Amino acid sequence: MLSLTGTPLSAIKFDDKIYHVNLAFDTVIKYLELAESDEPDQEEKAIHLFFGDQELPLDPDFFESSFKLINETITKAPYQSNSSMNFGMQVAPQQLYSYKQDADAIYASFLMQYHIDLLKERGKMHWCVFRALFDGLKEDTPIQRIIDLRQKNLSEIPDEQRSKIAQLQQYYALKVNKSKAEQDALSNNALSAAFNSLFKAAKKGGK
Repeated sequence: MLSLTGTPLSAIKFDDKIYHVNLAFDTVIKYLELAESDEPDQEEKAIHLFFGDQELPLDPDFFESSFKLINETITKAPYQSNSSMNFGMQVAPQQLYSYKQDADAIYASFLMQYHIDLLKERGKMHWCVFRALFDGLKEDTPIQRIIDLRQKNLSEIPDEQRSKIAQLQQYYALKVNKSKAEQDALSNNALSAAFNSLFKAAKKGGK
């Protein structure tokens, strides 16, 4: 969530040292895609996404606290409570749109309304800025039209339009990779265990 008085998260302090965090919108989208995938070593790949090649402390507390802060930054919304959400590789469900599947529509919407070329903003535009602009997209933008279409109740559509709307809903239907139950399985405890394993492996490699 964007703040008009504070600076968006870009660094984390741990044991009096500062570590840069890459929260560009494209990095976060890669993280969300990783969280929904079946790729092995998700935690290690997530660490590299956000921290790059920095030398990080061999302390599970660093990773646990860092990812808690990162996920709070990613998922916090101004008009809803996130108090029940866990952190880790778990993310807010996206039931009406997909950053991957709807990439064309999102790109066209930003270009149409803000005259912003998102391809030129990769690695630069902070996630919080991206989300604020995304939430401000008007109803006539491509992505908002698709979202509206997906929400339409066919029983409320006039008979002469129902077949066409149904076909459009089928065409624009989201491809769901993981169930909510599977996403919930990536819990706080699972993440802590994973980082403990990383910590032990790093210590062994350093001997």
